[in-house]
Amino acid sequence: MQEPKLERKSEGEYTLDVRGQTCPFPQILSQLALEKLREGSILEVITDNPPSARDVPIALRKKGYEVEVKKSNGQWHIVVKK
Repeated sequence: MQEPKLERKSEGEYTLDVRGQTCPFPQILSQLALEKLREGSILEVITDNPPSARDVPIALRKKGYEVEVKKSNGQWHIVVKK
């Protein structure tokens, strides 16, 4: 399992790959990553853990973020606008 890393895709767009991580780590890592980003930035969190795909969006919406979830090839892409 590799260490999750926040990667910049383009100006204001980032990816956090948390595949292989189980709860609560995807949620914690997502929140820590969002704290580093500017207002208006987009973070795409990639997970292969079904409970995380359910729980991370719920937790981030409660904090006021706009969240969209897409499933593709057995993994989820949680797109968050700060």
